[in-house]
Amino acid sequence: MPSALRSTGRVSVAVLASRVLGLAREIVFAALFGAGAVADAYTVAFRIPNLLRDLLAEGALSSAFVPTFTAALHDEGESRAHALGNLTLGALLVLTGILTALGLVFSEEIVVAIARGFGGDAGKVALAARLTRVMMPILALVSLGAVWMGMLNARRRFVIPALAPAVFNVVSLLAGVVVWLWGASIEQGVMAWSIGTLVAGLAQAVSQLPTLWRLGYRPRLRLRGVWSDPGIRRIGRLMAPALLGLAAIQINIFVNTGFAGTLGDGAVAQLGYAFRLFFLPLGVFGVALATVTTTHVSEEAARGDRDALARRVAESASAGWMLTSASAVGLLVLAVPVTLLVYRHGQTSQADAEAIALVLQAYVAGLLPYSLVKILAPAFYSVDRPRLPLLASATAVAVNIVFNALTYRQLGAPGIALGTGLGALANVLVLRVAFVRVIGPIPAERRWARLGALVLANGLMAAAVWGAWQGAELLRVGAGRTGWTTLTLAPTLGLIIGLGFGVYVGILRGLDYPGAALLWSMPQRVLGRLWPRRRRAG
Repeated sequence: MPSALRSTGRVSVAVLASRVLGLAREIVFAALFGAGAVADAYTVAFRIPNLLRDLLAEGALSSAFVPTFTAALHDEGESRAHALGNLTLGALLVLTGILTALGLVFSEEIVVAIARGFGGDAGKVALAARLTRVMMPILALVSLGAVWMGMLNARRRFVIPALAPAVFNVVSLLAGVVVWLWGASIEQGVMAWSIGTLVAGLAQAVSQLPTLWRLGYRPRLRLRGVWSDPGIRRIGRLMAPALLGLAAIQINIFVNTGFAGTLGDGAVAQLGYAFRLFFLPLGVFGVALATVTTTHVSEEAARGDRDALARRVAESASAGWMLTSASAVGLLVLAVPVTLLVYRHGQTSQADAEAIALVLQAYVAGLLPYSLVKILAPAFYSVDRPRLPLLASATAVAVNIVFNALTYRQLGAPGIALGTGLGALANVLVLRVAFVRVIGPIPAERRWARLGALVLANGLMAAAVWGAWQGAELLRVGAGRTGWTTLTLAPTLGLIIGLGFGVYVGILRGLDYPGAALLWSMPQRVLGRLWPRRRRAG
């Protein structure tokens, strides 16, 4: 597992930077537009392009393209691999062009289908439809960026693709600054923000080109022979089921939006804001591990070494358990202060922030299962067995729909989020059984001892973090302060998280959990690299 952590370290840092900027983007958006009808309209309008972005960047295309590109690079050379990349670009631009045209024509129908509760509010539907038309062209830009990301990952250039979403968020933040300086009405502001989202999509795609150019790649639009190319055919065979096989979380978002749309203003936005916080550790650890693992299992599959493939998956899964279980416990205990820090600004009230925190706590149930799904699923595509993740995904969606249909009116938005977690658990259980039957047993040295170590470390960390937060609250009340400000809450929360990290990793290190010593040394390495620079600068 230490090798998995080393390979993932740089990617995690890059993804963390992107996610933090994404949170900053959410903070600015919440401050400008709150958690009401306008925020709901934008959230729904961005569902379609955001769904395709997630599917292509972290799902179907990645799982189908990287193994095929890796095989071409390994068996036929760089020239053929680059040609395959350009053919894939051409095919995707044709397909996304058709989808964009349909989205422009049927924008209102799409909005009503996604958020059934909007049907009774003509103004809300009209605004969401206008925003949808503005952002639909981002589908083509996402295709460009996704192909170039896959090419870089296959060449083991992980950091630049992981940083590309940071470019998207920076440009979006600049759009927010323009809206604030402009002083426009709330509807004019959200329209300007949507245009900024489109520009941000272009910037994200283009940011990856310089590195590819240095590797000898030249982008060219190729359509001749695209549908008969064997590489494109293989990508299509893998990608068709992968669009569902890796899409449980996105499909569940659509299902959740439909249920939440009937609960009144704010429910859709609450789910969206909470999901951003939920996705931060999933993106930093789960997606980073999956990105590195996908490349490595593709290489092992190309060599026909399934034992090595299983070892790589086991290594990544063990690291995922260590990283995401602590993140889940931390978010569960600190949901309220985290949400207050991130979202208690501008038009988002204390009550809004607390409602978002409750939804976040419900989402946490799916954090560990979804991180394992992202590690297990790519292995099936690398060995040309994409229908099994499709079965797992269908099971997850079914569990989510049934649970939400039975409970959403009683449990509200938190119940909808909980259904997502239960679906994720069903997904990973199906994948786990299928992996053993199709690929082979997953190595599991000292399985129960490691599980016991994680339970002990997480329990003690939760107690320490909860006690520290309660102590901070007592100090605040004793000082006569009625609430937290950003300047007081941010450092307090930072210290509490640092305490939790120290307790958790310290216990795992003492119990000799694989990778804990490396994780313990990471802050020291970062400080060791930063300190000489400061000293020289002084």
